[in-house]
Amino acid sequence: MALAIYWQKNNVKRLSIRKQLLTLFVPFLFGLWIVSAVLSFWLVSKFSGESFDRDLISSADSVVGRLRVKQGRIMVDLPPAAIAILKHDDSDKFYYRVLDSEGKMISGDVDLPQPSKDLQVDVPRVVAAKISNKNVHVAEIKVSPDEAQDQTVIVQVAETTNVRNHFQEKMLLSIAVPQLLTILLGLVAVWYGISKILTPLRILQSQMASRTRLDLSPLTDDETPDEVYPLVLALNHLLERLREEIKAHQRFIANAAHQLRTPLAGLKTYSSIGTEMTDVDDLKQVVHELDHGIDRASRMVTQLLALARTDSGNPTAVANARVDLNFLVSDVTSELIEQAILKKLELTYESSQLPAVINGEQTSLRHLIFNIIENAIVYTEPGGNILVSLKQNGKVTLSVVDSGTGIPSDEREKVFERFYRVAGTNGSGSGLGLSIVQEVANAHNASVSIEDGQGGVGTTIHVEFPPTNS
Repeated sequence: MALAIYWQKNNVKRLSIRKQLLTLFVPFLFGLWIVSAVLSFWLVSKFSGESFDRDLISSADSVVGRLRVKQGRIMVDLPPAAIAILKHDDSDKFYYRVLDSEGKMISGDVDLPQPSKDLQVDVPRVVAAKISNKNVHVAEIKVSPDEAQDQTVIVQVAETTNVRNHFQEKMLLSIAVPQLLTILLGLVAVWYGISKILTPLRILQSQMASRTRLDLSPLTDDETPDEVYPLVLALNHLLERLREEIKAHQRFIANAAHQLRTPLAGLKTYSSIGTEMTDVDDLKQVVHELDHGIDRASRMVTQLLALARTDSGNPTAVANARVDLNFLVSDVTSELIEQAILKKLELTYESSQLPAVINGEQTSLRHLIFNIIENAIVYTEPGGNILVSLKQNGKVTLSVVDSGTGIPSDEREKVFERFYRVAGTNGSGSGLGLSIVQEVANAHNASVSIEDGQGGVGTTIHVEFPPTNS
């Protein structure tokens, strides 16, 4: 439902596929159609013009065939019936003229233009001209009649262009109209195809719009086209991550409520008792217990918040900053020296001889280091020792070795579970420290392992980080 509302609010800013088709594809097609029509018209005009010009030359040859020589003079025997035969169509006007070698008209129409001066014998030519503001094509040919080889005449035949133009227009329409219809039918087919293609998306939209905000079940991908399936798959992955995120938050709330209930109840009990006490020594003891309980509750809240921060449902989503663990481990160890001294423990730190640089997020790495070292302090008896070291040999390895009670081999997998504590231990831990370590390590693609301490006494925890990406 929320996705549907969001889409409706932002629909004005978005172009649908159909609108994109209209704004991009349609102008392109019509532009292509115009170019095609112009090219077709040019080709039709060229080829049809050549055909009409050949017919016009043929008419000129027919006039040449009507030339006669009588008493040394050239005459033209061209009756009206012959002229009617030479005309292509009644809608066109036909002209002819025969000139002698001196340019004097022997027969024909006076309106024809003067022939070309460079006209050669038996080489016909067709030129465009105008007669009484009418466009005509004129075929010219210079010949020597068989009976008067010493004389030459020029025959001109002209015809208006009505038939020629009508023919070209019909040819253009016969080409352009089918092309236009083909384009329109193609657009209709594409429009219909897009509608059919978008049907799965509309079904997908309907599925999403009909859901409540708590319904994060996967979308059905039955009969989903190959092109839409990656979208459905991505949405299902997103819904799965959201489910994991919500489960993580629910676990956090449940764990926090469960773990804080006991210390808060104890604080309430001591505070109630303290209000009724009159003995100063007893009151001091109650205040001491209250102070210890507040420290425990504060530490637990800090660890719960750290756990919530790392439990994001996406273990690989960490900042890609470069962190030198030499300085970070040194700072954290310095913070915990006072706590180790109060418990009479020897806390030693050995840095790497080379820069121990990794890619990661500094705050979460600090939580990892802090919880490993603090866990060693909590579960090591007074008088013991803890060694924190870093090694750089392609991979960066953080090791924390203590002389504490140790962790049985069959319990080492379980200690990474939240709120799990090894039976029989006396430490005041909350069972969250190693869970935080595991979450941060997963987020940095690091591995965590637990071994026996030196001489089989205590515990050794190794955290191995992958090589740094340059």
